[in-house]
Amino acid sequence: MDENPDVIQESSPVEEAVVREDVQTPADPTPSKVADKTVPYSRFKEVVEENKRLKTEPVSAKSLEVEDFIDISASLEGLDQREKSYLAHQHKLTGQPLTEIRNNEDFQLWQSAYRSKVEKENALRPSSTQPDFPKVQSLKEVLTNPSTPLAEKERLMREHGLYKDPGSAPPGVTRKVLVP
Repeated sequence: MDENPDVIQESSPVEEAVVREDVQTPADPTPSKVADKTVPYSRFKEVVEENKRLKTEPVSAKSLEVEDFIDISASLEGLDQREKSYLAHQHKLTGQPLTEIRNNEDFQLWQSAYRSKVEKENALRPSSTQPDFPKVQSLKEVLTNPSTPLAEKERLMREHGLYKDPGSAPPGVTRKVLVP
């Protein structure tokens, strides 16, 4: 080791490691955290008794008065189902009365945007339906259809120059009928 004076020899980290017992590792919970999680038995017993009392106590629903029904019906007047459900949703979120929510600027802006959207959708939808016209059949379909009468088939073929009566003479030729 003394042969190379330029190389400085240091001691290995294993030799210098010192175990300090006053510092805790992160894996070990601190005593204050463990103490915070501990609940005294008396408090636990109070909570359990309160829980039992609440479970056995009947839930009383607040009954609505006639004035409440009148206010509700007045605040929902003139609204479609989507607007009513929006009002109900806002009432559940905020707890405000329906009339107050309806008079709110936010609701009025939403309502005007919603109504303009509905108007656009209705404008794009045809207001009346076109009557169903009978399907036009081709000549071939009419002639091959067994429900078409024979006289109709003969008339159509005569119009298109496809049929001539056996008793008729070609144009310019006279026919002589012999009488016995």
